[in-house]
Amino acid sequence: MSQTTPNNSIANMAAVQTAIANQDSAELKQLLGGQPLDPLQKAYLKELAEIGNDSEILKIIDNAPQKGDART
Repeated sequence: MSQTTPNNSIANMAAVQTAIANQDSAELKQLLGGQPLDPLQKAYLKELAEIGNDSEILKIIDNAPQKGDART
């Protein structure tokens, strides 16, 4: 259901937040697409995911690359 948007756009961030709120792990994986997140973005998304207490969503965010990591 997602549309193609630049991964760092405001629209994409809103879609990521919606996927987390809806606990839609497949949509979240597609939206993140392996793109590195800023540390602040990642921390915010983890905090948002903790509200829903969905371990799959938290795992996806934890496994997302972070800008500045050795793997990015």
